[in-house]
Amino acid sequence: MIENLNRETVVSYYDEHVKNKLNDYIKVNPRIEYGWKTIKRFAPSNPKRILEVGCGMGNISSRMHKYWPDATITGIDISTLSIQIAQKLFANDKLSFRETILTPETFNEQFDLVIFMDVYEHIAVNDRPDVHAALAKILNNKGKIILTVPTPHNLKWSLVNKPETMQPVDEHISYEVIGKLAADTGTEVILYQLKNVWNVGDYAHIVLEKNDDFEAAFFHPKPVSAGQRSQRIISKARAKLGSFFRNYYVRRKLG
Repeated sequence: MIENLNRETVVSYYDEHVKNKLNDYIKVNPRIEYGWKTIKRFAPSNPKRILEVGCGMGNISSRMHKYWPDATITGIDISTLSIQIAQKLFANDKLSFRETILTPETFNEQFDLVIFMDVYEHIAVNDRPDVHAALAKILNNKGKIILTVPTPHNLKWSLVNKPETMQPVDEHISYEVIGKLAADTGTEVILYQLKNVWNVGDYAHIVLEKNDDFEAAFFHPKPVSAGQRSQRIISKARAKLGSFFRNYYVRRKLG
């Protein structure tokens, strides 16, 4: 990570690299394809409102619009030029783009799905508290956060062997970092999976889910259906019967 960066420096960097984002859209980028498969597999079944943080020129936001045409989708990015291109290529009444960063003040509405496609590692450590607070505020119950990030060993290798690919901010996203993200946002980590995009274990896909129903269901006097309660009663009876016979067997054999 480069210390003491100002916003203008970061914006300038990403504006200058818009061509790379366009190539990711025009050509097939395995990193994008792997991420898209994870999004389709682990997203809520019918998300109504979706946010993509660091949307670039709108590639993934556009795919999500085609996949969930009834959803309202918002893409945000710090790059002025990226947002201008996204608006020209993809914006419509269901898909919009904003030049902004994610803070607790950015949105008042809530979302069922929030995407960070190779973005979270580019958030400076000092900026994470604001991002986490925003996510805790805007994520609906049962909502999910899906992240794809390069693994720490990937970034270490790139720094030595391909330093020209490093971005102004490239933080190592460890298990501890993801645990802190989950704790701050009131979510659970339901997936942490390594992917072999170009090399073994070079990317990680992470899914977090907000589940405010757990405590209510746990303490509710009737937390399950009648059928489920019947099955529990049968299971308990079988367990007691098995315990009786095992106790008898032990006593008979051991005296």
